[in-house]
Amino acid sequence: MITYYQQSAKNYKNLFDTSLGFMRAKNIDGQFVEPFISHYWGRDCTEGSPWQSSFAVYHDFAGLIQLFGGKNALIDKLISLCNQEPLFDVGGYGFEIHEMSEMAAIDFGQLAISNQPSFHLPYLFSFAGHPEFAQPLLKQLMTQLFDSSINGYPGDEDNGSMASWYIFSSLDFYPVCPGSGEYIIGMPIFDKAVLHLSNGQTLKITTETNHTQHQFIDKIFLNKQIYRNLFFKHEELMKGGQLHFNLGIVPHPRKYQLENYPFSLSNLE
Repeated sequence: MITYYQQSAKNYKNLFDTSLGFMRAKNIDGQFVEPFISHYWGRDCTEGSPWQSSFAVYHDFAGLIQLFGGKNALIDKLISLCNQEPLFDVGGYGFEIHEMSEMAAIDFGQLAISNQPSFHLPYLFSFAGHPEFAQPLLKQLMTQLFDSSINGYPGDEDNGSMASWYIFSSLDFYPVCPGSGEYIIGMPIFDKAVLHLSNGQTLKITTETNHTQHQFIDKIFLNKQIYRNLFFKHEELMKGGQLHFNLGIVPHPRKYQLENYPFSLSNLE
């Protein structure tokens, strides 16, 4: 039974068009729907286009990386996503919905952090072993698009999701795949934060050299020990203690071993 569900969880591969590098809908005959327009909203994609919907493989980004043709290919695609103009075709909706307007207004390319389908996108650089791409991006998203004014969110709250994204991201970790029990490391923006955990423990988070020009994580320490993984486990954070970040002005690329990467279904094989 476990094998059955593992195989079913890989059916996303049937929708990936390797010639274009996008997920695509198929018709009743199993053929890709034509024509293909990368910024076409609706019909095949909910509140987004193939740009936002082609990375919704939360449980198996290692498998998605294989489809793209390797880690560098995924990084190239993510860079292209961020550097695109925020264009949209109203497509299946037939009119401009507010999510389209908000993506255009924030002007972060096709990274529509104003809506839930894009929440995880900045963190995908870590699955390719290059979190240094995500760190300045996350810092810009948090400092440019969120504030305490009446217009302090880039999009609608939707059951607390926008505030939750900001809180998690500002503390430096985000649950890309909640069922994995892992949080992907991002970029802290507070000098100090103290979490009073439900089990009575306390987690103290501190950030050194937390200045505008320091846009990269240089070192991470968990309870004064150097930390090398690209993620935190829920159970280790629930033990409490101290989480400390040293920030840097220039990126510090590293090489990672398989055990340093977040959970992906394909890595279990």
